[in-house]
Amino acid sequence: MSNGESAGVDAATREELSTAGLLTADGEIHPLVADLALAMSRPLIELFVESASDRGQVTAHVVVGGDETIWYTDPWPGRDETVYTRDALPQLIWVLARLVGFRRSTPPPVSRPVAASFSTVGSLMAAFAAASEHTEWEDVRTVAIATLDDILGSMETDQREMWLAVLATLQATWRVTCVWGPDSRAHARGLAVWDCGPGGFWVRTTPAEPLHPEDIAADPDATFVPTSGGDLWQALSDLLPAKGELEAGAAASGALV
Repeated sequence: MSNGESAGVDAATREELSTAGLLTADGEIHPLVADLALAMSRPLIELFVESASDRGQVTAHVVVGGDETIWYTDPWPGRDETVYTRDALPQLIWVLARLVGFRRSTPPPVSRPVAASFSTVGSLMAAFAAASEHTEWEDVRTVAIATLDDILGSMETDQREMWLAVLATLQATWRVTCVWGPDSRAHARGLAVWDCGPGGFWVRTTPAEPLHPEDIAADPDATFVPTSGGDLWQALSDLLPAKGELEAGAAASGALV
């Protein structure tokens, strides 16, 4: 298929594509399908939203096309079908906010940053992510709280109490990665967040996203900082590249903005 035509497609396949709404009544590729294919093949910006909760794990995909439209998926755990929705570029931050479950939030006044080795936190989060049902998520939480000293080792009393509060309210984790060129350091930014419901949002500040093997080779501390909804909204906005960054990414890719 090319140039909006479906030449060379057998009758059975043509019927299947027509039934799915991918072809028009005249047998041509639907304009929206052509727009999506172009955006996917030559994206200006791509964002990947990975999230985990007691409902399971999903990864949403957002693509910004050169015509300043966006296409995105809003997956649901256990659903195999992939559906792309089209929207206008000014809605991008609002779409991201919905995909991550953003809301107005203020951390409790007693909130303080928590830290532990990256490998330990990674193992703990893997256990939560593997839980596919609410009861399993709660089971992981119960075990984590009961064996906190074994998992994280000895720590100051105030740090231990803060970890207990964070784990007791943890509802979801999510990470957004924004890419606009071939260099994962020069043309990408990321944000990793814990959603603790009434305990607010906690942003991982170290090691910073996007992660690279050398960033975690020495098993650094993973630090999570309580963050207000307003600051988190700004952090989401700051993921997006400026015009100069887009131009540099396009030049590195051999494309035109």
